[in-house]
Amino acid sequence: MTPLLPGIVPFGLIAGFTPVSFGFTWFDAWAGSLLMFAGASQLAAYQLMNESASLWVILLTVAAINLRYLLYSASIAPHLANADRLTRLLAGYGLTDQIYAICHRDYPTHDWDLQERIAYYAGGSFLIWGLWQACTVLGAFVGQIIPVFWSLEFMIPLTFLALALNTLKSRSHQTAAVTGAIVSFAGLTLPYNLGLILGGVAGIIAGVMHQRMRS
Repeated sequence: MTPLLPGIVPFGLIAGFTPVSFGFTWFDAWAGSLLMFAGASQLAAYQLMNESASLWVILLTVAAINLRYLLYSASIAPHLANADRLTRLLAGYGLTDQIYAICHRDYPTHDWDLQERIAYYAGGSFLIWGLWQACTVLGAFVGQIIPVFWSLEFMIPLTFLALALNTLKSRSHQTAAVTGAIVSFAGLTLPYNLGLILGGVAGIIAGVMHQRMRS
């Protein structure tokens, strides 16, 4: 896991000081990190709460951002299928992009029994979880001493932009991104930040249609 850890640090710091810049306390930032443990979802939730979005919009947005974890879970489930319910629930909580990538790569190439697979998963998950929580708390305290006039909330769209650009690996991905951006921008004045939801749905539909036309 070590080569993957440096990229977690700046994102964790941002997730910590972003809610503080919106007027939340360091404990609020830490509680959000404990409950969600998903950087992109945390940033989106803080942004929407700061804009007084409805609870349903916040929940739908967080769910949409985290849909990929359904696929991750379904892919890795056969390797942990015989574990007890509590272990599987904890594995779901600790699931991240990094631990999925590592386990998806290493599980098929090693003849491990169930306990060894669980230990391997738990070791990587706990390492990432501990680093993320530490960075979140540190970022929250740093955010408390940074002047408000620095307007650090601009880091949120920049962070999402960096994450999004890294995923645009095909024409279908690019079509989905452009369509989603246009629809979201057109819906900026809609109530309850519905433009964001509509942009996501429109982007998915456009990407799927483009892929089908090419196949």
